[in-house]
Amino acid sequence: LRTGAERMNTTSMSVSVILEWENATHASQDRPRQTLAALRTQASECFSDTPSFPSNVDSRVRLPTPLDLIIPYDSNEVDESEVRRVVSEFITESESLHVRMIPVGDGTYCRQKNAGAAVATGEIIILLDSDVTPEPNWLASFMRAFSDPRVQVAVGNTYVDISPGDAYSRSMALTWMFPLRDTEGGLRPSDWFYANNVAFRREILLSHPFPHTPGLKHHPATLLVRQLEQEGITLWHVGDARGHHPTPNGIVHFCQRAIAAGRARAFTHDSVALSSVADWIRRDALEVGWYVKRIVREGAKVGMHWWQMPAAM
Repeated sequence: LRTGAERMNTTSMSVSVILEWENATHASQDRPRQTLAALRTQASECFSDTPSFPSNVDSRVRLPTPLDLIIPYDSNEVDESEVRRVVSEFITESESLHVRMIPVGDGTYCRQKNAGAAVATGEIIILLDSDVTPEPNWLASFMRAFSDPRVQVAVGNTYVDISPGDAYSRSMALTWMFPLRDTEGGLRPSDWFYANNVAFRREILLSHPFPHTPGLKHHPATLLVRQLEQEGITLWHVGDARGHHPTPNGIVHFCQRAIAAGRARAFTHDSVALSSVADWIRRDALEVGWYVKRIVREGAKVGMHWWQMPAAM
């Protein structure tokens, strides 16, 4: 007699994970270590002949070949020996995981992702940042999404890590760009993705690389979303492919992220006229109002106490 697991529909697909190393240089050193440990565990689970998945799923997935883990890094800024030292603490060559480190000259954030995609071997290519830690079953959830032939691009759920339990992390969870943790899961259309937790069929990503926009770290992702939309390629949100992102690491990092966002807004306009500035001020005021409402309405979802709300605002 076949077991229940054997009676399940099984999907087999090869996967490459591109883990950029730029964010590892300014995140807490624990973050890339947590991410690497999670990838090691999940690669082993999905490569196993008897993978373990949640009881509420009706299909199983399996890696037919070792997970292809590609770690691009900026060779002008980072010493490869340091990358190898960190990686070797958690990742070694095994039957379920193969690791490659790719030096990228002038390796900006999206250039590192493009360089990794160019050498990836997987049918599915997942882009993950070195400071985003996947939850259990993250890899299997992405693989299961691609068992649906409609899915060409799958968007994971990146949310702010509130495990520190302090007012700062809870405030950032409500007011930073990321959504809250998806508690429902499932597959549904989306109109956006963050490049820190998104997957593509290989041919889609290779034919749609991130555009090069000098001085703008995240804007290439915005341009790619627009391009995919114009070509009628649907983005699919995979609510079970969850990963948590840390809050900005200190005041310097916080200010750097704020400045980067402002610079992107300024340099993506054809001109910076008084009308543009007035429009920004109006939009900022509306955005602040939206975040105030979100703090009040959803603060309880992240464990925020009522007396912490004024400080968050």
